[in-house]
Amino acid sequence: MKDTTRNAQDSGHFGWSMATFALRDAVNASAESVGPEVDEFLHAGVEKQEARVIPVSLVKASPIKFECKYYTTLRLPGDTAVGSVDVVIGRVVAVHVEDWALRDGQVDLGAIMPIARCGYLQYTVIKADSLFEMSIPGDPRMNDGLAGDEALVREWDPKGRRSDHAK
Repeated sequence: MKDTTRNAQDSGHFGWSMATFALRDAVNASAESVGPEVDEFLHAGVEKQEARVIPVSLVKASPIKFECKYYTTLRLPGDTAVGSVDVVIGRVVAVHVEDWALRDGQVDLGAIMPIARCGYLQYTVIKADSLFEMSIPGDPRMNDGLAGDEALVREWDPKGRRSDHAK
């Protein structure tokens, strides 16, 4: 189990910072298995940004960051030397989005260029020219909130219930 997972379980909270093409080398360095005495921010060569709501550090250079309260860990078995893979699940309690990462009230994924693991040793990057839109067919309410329309975004109370008024 990586220290990140253990820390989330022990402390009850964690931070998530979006992996971007610009941060790809740091993302890769953070995957290395190092001891608990190693500061992974220093090891990956990234600057820390302290969270505002919970006591965690976030990657300052990341354009989107979440502060999360720990909920559970899903352990997936593996057949390699790495062993199992842990998926840490939490409830987002604060979101930080850099101004430059927004365009017309929506996250500009083409500007951010997030990366994703595909399998093997391969990753992909989202670029502006690779984005396209599709609406879910049928009941138009299925698209509520997906298009980034602020009139459709609802506020949630601390117990996770939808409130009756739009944001």
